[in-house]
Amino acid sequence: MANIYGFPDAHDLDDSITKEVIIRTWCSLYMIDQWSSAGLNLPRQIEDDQKRPVHEIEFWRLKPEVFFTPSFRAKALPSLWGHMVDLAQMFGRVKDFHEELAEGSMNEHDTELTTYKLKERFDEFTRLKLPLEHHYTPRTFKTHAAAGLGGTFVALHLGYHHYATLLYFPYLDPQLTQIPGRSSYVDLCKSHAASFSDLLRTSHETPNCEAVYLIVAHMTVVSSSVLLHTLLFGEEDELSEARRRLYSNFEILLKLKQYWPGADFMVKPRMVRFGQELTK
Repeated sequence: MANIYGFPDAHDLDDSITKEVIIRTWCSLYMIDQWSSAGLNLPRQIEDDQKRPVHEIEFWRLKPEVFFTPSFRAKALPSLWGHMVDLAQMFGRVKDFHEELAEGSMNEHDTELTTYKLKERFDEFTRLKLPLEHHYTPRTFKTHAAAGLGGTFVALHLGYHHYATLLYFPYLDPQLTQIPGRSSYVDLCKSHAASFSDLLRTSHETPNCEAVYLIVAHMTVVSSSVLLHTLLFGEEDELSEARRRLYSNFEILLKLKQYWPGADFMVKPRMVRFGQELTK
């Protein structure tokens, strides 16, 4: 339907609110396409070169009679949703990497080189593309929460940690022991999975910032899988924090089941295992 209407392009006579709604709708479809294509193993349908919406506060301030000029959009602050589109694009590259690994078409050199290049993209995102005020700290989180953007801010950083966890997840497999950088990639996988868990817990402890959309259940299961790996194979000094975070994830998964019955299909096969490990 969006293609029939000509998204993401708007009509010349459309006011700025309509144009922004079209861009935001198209960006949402782009992210859904990245996720759904990966889940269904289908080619992606929407190209990566997408328009980015203006900052959320600017969007809320728009009036129907206002028309954006090209110079205004060029000077507009980057939006949290725009950053999420950038991350979804990186997720697509991680998914391609996983497919090549599963097909066995990459040797050890190519595997490490691809991982390094993708790691550089994540590092470049935080170092160059993400403004300091959009980095996660207790202060920036508090600022966004006060502005009514806490949930969106949380979604951005949950996505960042989830995609990074997925990038390094294959290195938990002992079959990749011959890759020189494996130990550092395992540490990064554990770090991002732990950060995801901590942020998810913080979001549920902060009013109006709770991450309760359905895909969070899947993301939490991925984080929990890494934490469970740490609990089973990690060093002694890692076990206490891994158990605490696993328990926290377990609680939130139970909470999400109340909102989304479909979450049970993601959670149920692992819940018994999680529960067994948590009681040890």
